Amino acid sequence: MQIETILSPNLFSQIVNLENKVVVVIDVLRATSTITTILANGATALIPVKKESDAVSYKNKGYLVGGERGGETIEGFDFGNSPFHYKKELVEGKEVVLTTTNGTKIIEMSANAKQVIVGSFLNLDAIVRHLRNLNSDVVLFCAGWQDRVNLEDSLFAGAVASQLIEASFDDSTLLTMDAYNASKSNLFDALKKSNHFQRLASKGVTKDIEYCCQENVFDILPVLRDGKIVLS
Repeated sequence: MQIETILSPNLFSQIVNLENKVVVVIDVLRATSTITTILANGATALIPVKKESDAVSYKNKGYLVGGERGGETIEGFDFGNSPFHYKKELVEGKEVVLTTTNGTKIIEMSANAKQVIVGSFLNLDAIVRHLRNLNSDVVLFCAGWQDRVNLEDSLFAGAVASQLIEASFDDSTLLTMDAYNASKSNLFDALKKSNHFQRLASKGVTKDIEYCCQENVFDILPVLRDGKIVLS
């Protein structure tokens, strides 16, 4: 198993033979954590869309739609990008549409991979177990922030790789492993130094960050199938 880490969407074009690789999409603050929560709360599928206009089209058809741009809920949508918005009684048994600044973009970019998995600290062990059983080459794809590297996604990539010691790693992965191992005793404190923590804290959503730093709240595996994210 070869593990590569893409620290920013701007570097994704470097990946070759994508169709033979499993991609773990990572946007822990907050898209992939929110997607994991939506499915854990009983939604039948999550439909990721890159463009706000596409999400509006779904809303006009009667779908529940969530979305944000720059961390702010899109006006007129049912939900934003906080996992706390998607309560079980609201989403259970329904398909939910989501568009975000960074996360849904990289899902679309990864669509031609052998398999696309949604990764968050909330379902870390389920992801690691699945990757170990597949024994395929893996790309850990960090959404970053507006195409720039960020700390939180890099730490999650390191968390995954650190449990797959039987694999071989590129240098980007080795960097993330060192960062995670230095921070794993208190991820929330480590993220206080990050730019995105400051952006979200300024909007009063530090509880979202605390939630997204929790490991193994759910034993589920969200995967992309026919344009929708469903439970494997």
